[in-house]
Amino acid sequence: MEIPELQRVGNRIYDRFGIRYLYAENGVSESELILQPEDGNFLGMPYGGIIFNMADVTAGAALRSLGAMGLTVSGEVRFMRGVPNVAKLCCRAEVRKAGKNIGFVDASVTDGEGLELAALSFVFTRMKEQNVGT
Repeated sequence: MEIPELQRVGNRIYDRFGIRYLYAENGVSESELILQPEDGNFLGMPYGGIIFNMADVTAGAALRSLGAMGLTVSGEVRFMRGVPNVAKLCCRAEVRKAGKNIGFVDASVTDGEGLELAALSFVFTRMKEQNVGT
């Protein structure tokens, strides 16, 4: 999938949260997020919600790279560690199974140095393209 097409589909997310898609093809997607001071909690670590949100939209992009749109049904996050003063988050998501109605996607969020901060799993209900609003 062309990144400009993915940016067009996800431009509201990019504009709102600053997530930049780097790659999306064959059920795999990657993104990055340059963190701002307000993205940290009182300990100076990225908010868990920011990590979850980034993984959710990156997982959706992985499913989209297979030609399917989906809505998140559930998401599970396992925070591995907190790291203060992180400047950038990176996310990689991979579709594990894309069934007719349900898609399963795993994601990993790391700091800019490759240290894993969280592992996530998502379930998406697949939608037909014509049923998706813009």
